[in-house]
Amino acid sequence: MIDEQTLQTWWDGLSPELRSRAAEIAARPAPRGMAVDDLAASMIRAGLPTARQVWTGQPEHLVEMLDEVADFVRAAG
Repeated sequence: MIDEQTLQTWWDGLSPELRSRAAEIAARPAPRGMAVDDLAASMIRAGLPTARQVWTGQPEHLVEMLDEVADFVRAAG
């Protein structure tokens, strides 16, 4: 279980563009693959758990947004 304060602190620090990207990813069905970009890096720096995915040749399959983070993003957005 992820600490709600950790999620809120992470969310508060995101730019509007990153919030929009997070909302797009959170709306997808699991697994929610994403590239290692500024959004993924912000999640890792905040200490939020992610799942590593095997490289498939597609940059959107390097890191996965987990359900708990996606649920928070959908509620916050």
